[in-house]
Order: sequence, then C-alpha cells, then structure tokens
Amino acid sequence: MKLYVDIGNSKSKWSLVENQIDQRSGSFFNHDIDEFVVPEDIDEVTIASVGREEYENILISKLKFISKNIIFAQIDKQLLEINYSNELGIDRWLGALAVTKRTTNNAILIDAGSAVTIDFIRNDAPRPIFEGGLILPGLHLFNQSLVEKSADISLKNKVMTAQINNTDMALMHGFLMSVSGAIEKFLNFYQLDIENTDFFISGGDAELIFNSTHLGHKSNFKWVENIVIDGLKIYQQLTFSNK
Repeated sequence: MKLYVDIGNSKSKWSLVENQIDQRSGSFFNHDIDEFVVPEDIDEVTIASVGREEYENILISKLKFISKNIIFAQIDKQLLEINYSNELGIDRWLGALAVTKRTTNNAILIDAGSAVTIDFIRNDAPRPIFEGGLILPGLHLFNQSLVEKSADISLKNKVMTAQINNTDMALMHGFLMSVSGAIEKFLNFYQLDIENTDFFISGGDAELIFNSTHLGHKSNFKWVENIVIDGLKIYQQLTFSNK
C-alpha cells in the first residue's frame, strides 16, 4: 500500500491507497502529529510539506520503522513548468499539477486553507505552465488579525446568513467578498475569458467559498476535496514511471 501525506501550515491530510484505490483517509492538526497512528503494511510514502521541520521529523520517526521508501515531493519542471521567480510552495505546485490532469482549458485553482491561494495554470501554450497567483489570509488568519488588533471584533459564529446585520456576518461576508473580488481582479489581470476558464476549489474553507452567494459563474467551478493529495498521487506515478 502507498501512503500520501500533505503537511500543511496548520493541518495535515493523508490518504492510504492500494492498487490505485483509496482505502482510508483522514486529517489531523499538526500539533497533534504525535497522536497520528501510522497504518501498517506500507510499501511507499510520498510527502508534501510546507509545515515546520519539527513536524516532518516526528512523522519520519514514525514512518521509518514501517517503510524505508519515503519520498518528499519536489518541484519537477519536466512534469509542470513554472513561471515563478522565487521559491514556490510544493503544495501550490502539486495542486496545479493535479489541475493539468483534469482539464485542457486555462484554469484557476483556489486553495482555501490557512492562506487562500489563487493560482493560474495556463493551458493554451504548447505545454501547461504554472503562471503564479495571489496569496490572501485565510478565514482564520483574517479573523485572528482583527482579534489581535481590536478588542471588540472576533468571529463567534460561522453559520452564514444572507443578511449582514451583525459582527459575525460582517466578518464572514467581508472575507468572502475579498476572495471573490480577488478572483475577479485576477481574471482581469490575465485577461482571461471566464466562459473558457475552469475553476477548481479545494482546502478547509472550500465549501464555504463554493457556497458563497458572492461567487459568480458557479457552473465553471469544481470542488475537489484535496487537490494536493491528488497531485501527490500523480507526482508519484509520473516520477516512478520516468525512472
């Protein structure tokens, strides 16, 4: 069996696969990584990490007794070219790699976790290219920054209502409008035709954004439960087949 692990900024996700069929999956907060029970009978582990090194070390200490074949995914421009001048997070690259296997159109990937990333994958070139994108604070950081700087503002209730008549809804709609507005400006920046652009959304707050009334053209949007894990599976398959 193969184990895929996505170590994010605050939360990690995992998927156990046998014969290309998902067997089990789950998630845990990084500060609870000591409690993660590693499945047995693992032949290979593929990891994507943007988390702290201490979390990686704890995970490796658990895995090394079960599998000697532990791979940390790295950006491979032979698999997906990037037009990005400085260090790119492996999570964003893997998400983009997964998108290239889902569409031949130009695509926008929104990954809504601790941060919200909005990335453009160009598919009208001879081969797909990751063109870069935007980074915004996620809902938790959006709220946390206001809590730290203002004594009277904090998000207590995440249940959405259509009306903006209390502080919770002012915060929620403010966050969602900032994301939807950023997507709209991003499309204009790259002069993309929205009708011929596919949108993929993933991450912990994906459902919240996907269901938002502020998000237009929903027929173009596809909700993917864990785009980074999908990218890890593709990375492992392509890397192994190229050896």
